Amino acid sequence: MLGDLRTLLDEAAAGGREVLPNERVAGKDDGLRRRAILCDPSALRPEAELCVVGFFSERHADVDMGPLERANDEIVREFKKYPGVLSYSSYELPASNWANLVLHDEPDVAERRRGGQVHARAVENLSPVHYRNVRIHNCRLPDGLAGEIIIERTKYFDYAAGDVWRAVRELPATS
Repeated sequence: MLGDLRTLLDEAAAGGREVLPNERVAGKDDGLRRRAILCDPSALRPEAELCVVGFFSERHADVDMGPLERANDEIVREFKKYPGVLSYSSYELPASNWANLVLHDEPDVAERRRGGQVHARAVENLSPVHYRNVRIHNCRLPDGLAGEIIIERTKYFDYAAGDVWRAVRELPATS
């Protein structure tokens, strides 16, 4: 996802593509859907340190995904309310699973966004029904977009047994 975001920004910088704030860029790769929204393209400078949230899930195959898709669309529309959300990428994976990547300019932006009503309702009411498990990686790009992602913390949620099993793994700090 980060590679596609880099390519999109390179194309815009070279004048080959116009990227407007909050415009959805969509496509397919091997028949799987890809979406990107550059909420604040001007803030996505190559050298700027960025905060990253990566989301990976395994969905239940036999559940109507309509409510989850509608909630996701509403959450994405709410990004405008949270200055500091710079981009959102979403990739369909095999078996109708998805991965998301959100870039922020400051760590607290992710916490404010996560506390929004739509997001909180989706986590509380939809996640246990639609997902078997979820992994959320809190990361950073200390050298900006051209650098490597450093994972700082991973949160695990397993909904398969009925009660939600949660775990957090803190990773050692690196520079």
